Amino acid sequence: MDGAKGLVEDLFRREWAHLVSALIRLLGPAHVSLAEDVVQDALLVAMHAWRLGAPKDPTAWLIQVAKNRAVDVLRRGARLQPLPSAETWDTTLELALSPEADGENQLRLMFAICDDALSPETHATLILRLLCGLSPAEIARAFLVDVQTIDRRLHRGRARLQEMRNLDDIVAAADVRARQPSVERALYLLFNEGYHGSNEENPLRPAMCADALRLAELLLGAVGVEARTVHALAALFCFDAARLATRLDDEGVVVRLAEQDRSRWDRTLLDRGVRHLAASATGDEWSRWHLEAGIAFEHTSAPSLAETNWGKIVQYYDVLMELVPGPVVAMNRALALAEARGLDEGREALAALADDRKLADYSFYWAAQADVERRAGHAAEARALYARALARAKSHAERAAYQRMVSELEG
Repeated sequence: MDGAKGLVEDLFRREWAHLVSALIRLLGPAHVSLAEDVVQDALLVAMHAWRLGAPKDPTAWLIQVAKNRAVDVLRRGARLQPLPSAETWDTTLELALSPEADGENQLRLMFAICDDALSPETHATLILRLLCGLSPAEIARAFLVDVQTIDRRLHRGRARLQEMRNLDDIVAAADVRARQPSVERALYLLFNEGYHGSNEENPLRPAMCADALRLAELLLGAVGVEARTVHALAALFCFDAARLATRLDDEGVVVRLAEQDRSRWDRTLLDRGVRHLAASATGDEWSRWHLEAGIAFEHTSAPSLAETNWGKIVQYYDVLMELVPGPVVAMNRALALAEARGLDEGREALAALADDRKLADYSFYWAAQADVERRAGHAAEARALYARALARAKSHAERAAYQRMVSELEG
């Protein structure tokens, strides 16, 4: 049963966007909850039916179940009036769920969600829920807020969608570019959840990272989109995703950048990232994604940690702090300072963030301080800070990494 459940959950994430976006386009935004219910029902049916083994084509099976559920609801006609004939619905639903319509459905939904009446945070929350299948708890951890905040955003977002009659195509360049930042931010949060997410047993989910990259490259095909920022975002995803295979060791423990086997980094993805980065290099302004992609490029193009251009990385972080100031950016800048200008300067910059509430329960912050103290030879201080990180770790892989550092210091 556990194996079947894991298979269904993985498939569910991959097919969620396809099914929900198609059903919302077909049923209309007023019935977004119905679309979600239909897909949830298909999942439950699959979990029950696959207890003794999955079908040969799980994707086709799940799509067929979702289609049957939707047709049943539409035929009953209790929630949608007036209804065409059952034969018309069968044909229309078949077209909406076809692979050829998949990209168009998802693009239309991404931009329609980013309505002026909703906040950018709500835009990203709706995209992560409806198009990416993240749970409210996962979205909350991505935003560093509580689940109740996410539930309120989802409630407001669904209420606004229910006021719309149709998912209008957003084609005017001004409208596309006004909504584009919210779409990009949602994809960034999706990638991060796959890269170092909140899943207890599996903090790395390459399929989620691949989906974020797929949606970013899909976004490049949207009429009126500002391509240079999307290229920069896609470059960032490529550079980071290239390191995924080396981020956990054979025992499932997180591996620090300094200890990763660079020969195992995915050269195809790195080259793909360089092409995206080159395509983004137009115009005179840098976006957040340009800066983060530049930082990632410096990391992945360096032969070793010691040969990394830390001075350039600090410069990127300085500009990033002006553009999008925040505690996590400041923390990463402090770590780059420790490499570029010495441990004392890095320690001072980290200590200045001690009162930030968003970092109080962020294990990486305490681990960053611990690492600086360890390298400075302050074993007792490092052990105490690793203990704080250990208490706040989100996954077994993180806890094992911190425990290993504590054990080494005690040894």
